Amino acid sequence: MNYVNYEKAIMLLHGVKIVGWPLEAFISPSEITNIVDMRKLRDAWKSGACKWVRLTAAELSIHAASLEEREKNGETVRKPRKKRSDAGVTRGKRKWADKENAGPLAKRSKGSQCGAKKKAAKVVKAVAKGKSKQPTSA
Repeated sequence: MNYVNYEKAIMLLHGVKIVGWPLEAFISPSEITNIVDMRKLRDAWKSGACKWVRLTAAELSIHAASLEEREKNGETVRKPRKKRSDAGVTRGKRKWADKENAGPLAKRSKGSQCGAKKKAAKVVKAVAKGKSKQPTSA
């Protein structure tokens, strides 16, 4: 789950929120450093004190308006994504494996056409022998 961008990525996008979070800060469980806080969080989820609640349309619009207001005031509501290391650099064409095969490096998928061709060949042979496949039920 996206704990860093919770208000936009979870609340606004999916229309749900967590009620009854037992810790002071809303952080990812992987960032909890002591066992006491971890057990407190686990017990809250198990007992139902901490739970997911669906937002109504009115609550969702109020939340969206408050996020917009906070953004207008200059507050960072969402952590910006890291920029690519090769941003602004033009990337060339795909590299070829070797000149002998002259095909792209991408692997074939498991559902390649070889199996479909074999199956089609079997059906053609069966029809040629007069054993056409008829439906077994009405």
